[in-house]
Amino acid sequence: MRPKADAFVSGANRTQNFGHARELKVGSSPTVRSYVLFDVDLRSIDVQQVSLLLYSRTRSQAGYQIRLVSKRWRERWITFANAPGASPSFVPSGPLRAGAWKAVDVTSLISGDERRISFALASASPKGADFASRETGLHGPRLVVERKEEQTTSSSTTTTGSGTVETP
Repeated sequence: MRPKADAFVSGANRTQNFGHARELKVGSSPTVRSYVLFDVDLRSIDVQQVSLLLYSRTRSQAGYQIRLVSKRWRERWITFANAPGASPSFVPSGPLRAGAWKAVDVTSLISGDERRISFALASASPKGADFASRETGLHGPRLVVERKEEQTTSSSTTTTGSGTVETP
């Protein structure tokens, strides 16, 4: 699933909006965070796993952190000064390769009651990392929601020399 909105915000440009940029950025010097919003209703889905996929343009040993955002924001209006806060719990991405997709399991952040899912991406690394935004088309962020498979019961019958054994 493609995002409804994405943007990055920068502490160096506290009131500037980067909602139409072709990249998403994270870093700590200056503080730069990215936001990604997906319009997905998980209330009627039995979720097995939710993964956020980003196309990394840069290599990073430190990677980034993904946090859930509960307050609404708009792509054309979000700035560092008005950006919503994020949850204290996070999921780390691990190292990144340049020019490659990185899938991160974010299931632990999701409650299953969401009508929309919004993430804040941050990094403790001063060097940070850059990703393709939704404005790039094919390399824009993705959310993959995997449903739990319905369990089916089956039985088999095995004939042995001493009789029939039924296995559930």
